[in-house]
Amino acid sequence: MQFKNLALVQVKKLAQNLAKEVKKTGMVIGLTGNLGSGKTTFVKAFATKLGFKKIHSPTFVISHQYRLGSKFLYHLDFYRLAHLKQLAPLGLEEIIGGKNIVLIEWVDKFPKIFKQCDLVIHFQVKPYDQRDITIKFQN
Repeated sequence: MQFKNLALVQVKKLAQNLAKEVKKTGMVIGLTGNLGSGKTTFVKAFATKLGFKKIHSPTFVISHQYRLGSKFLYHLDFYRLAHLKQLAPLGLEEIIGGKNIVLIEWVDKFPKIFKQCDLVIHFQVKPYDQRDITIKFQN
C-alpha cells in the first residue's frame, strides 16, 4: 500500500488510523527511512491515539515501554546500534512474542528482527516537506 506526497499532518492521521486498527490485537511494526523522514512523528501520533500524552524518543536509551491495559506499547530505536548482540539486554523475544504493540525505528539494520515484523512502514522524504509512505504486511 502506498501513500504519496503526504504532509506531516497526513502522516500523523495515517498513524492514528493504524493505531485504532491494532489497539486490540497487538502487532510488531518496523519503521524504516532516512533521518528526519517522519518515523518518530509517526510513533508519537500513533501513541497519542492510544491515549498517551507524552512519548519520548528512545534514540539514546534504545527502548521505552508504556502500559496499555493488559499489554504494553514498546517504542524501540535501533539508530545507535550496530551489532545484534547489543539487542540482547532488551529482551526482544518476550517483547515481540506477546500481544504487545511494538514500534521499531531503524529495524532494517537487523534483518533477523526485520523478518519478525508483521508490518513494515517505509518513509521517504520528498521536496516541499512531503513524504511517500509504503506499508507492507510481511506475515
